[in-house]
Amino acid sequence: MMLDPQKLMRIAGVTREVLEEARRIKPEPGAIDHLRRVHGQISNELEAALPPDLWKELDELTPDIRDGTLEELSLAHSEILGWLEGLFQGTHLALQAQAAQAAQMLRQQMADAERRELGDGGQTSSEDGTGGETTSGGTSQYL
Repeated sequence: MMLDPQKLMRIAGVTREVLEEARRIKPEPGAIDHLRRVHGQISNELEAALPPDLWKELDELTPDIRDGTLEELSLAHSEILGWLEGLFQGTHLALQAQAAQAAQMLRQQMADAERRELGDGGQTSSEDGTGGETTSGGTSQYL
């Protein structure tokens, strides 16, 4: 199953807004029931959008709050939001590491190709076998 980052971003946005709304509303039964339904919908959307192993991880970290108070619902939304942000950050870091590795491989391939173009490992040869680096006295300039 492929992750749909755009869908996860939308779910995270909705979760953030619900959390803000939960902080603003009065703890009335109707409002709390509405938040419970929204929480259930968010959970269902996440279950559908995430691969099973990621869903299992999130599900184990977040409590089942079917009868939760306003504070418990707020906490659950905060946990979901924090987990999603961690997922996004982890994905971003993995992509950066993958790009760095690809760039390193490309640099290595370019260096290897350059060495092949120059022949025998990138050194030029001369008749005396010293690689062309001798002085008029016949000794290497580095000695």
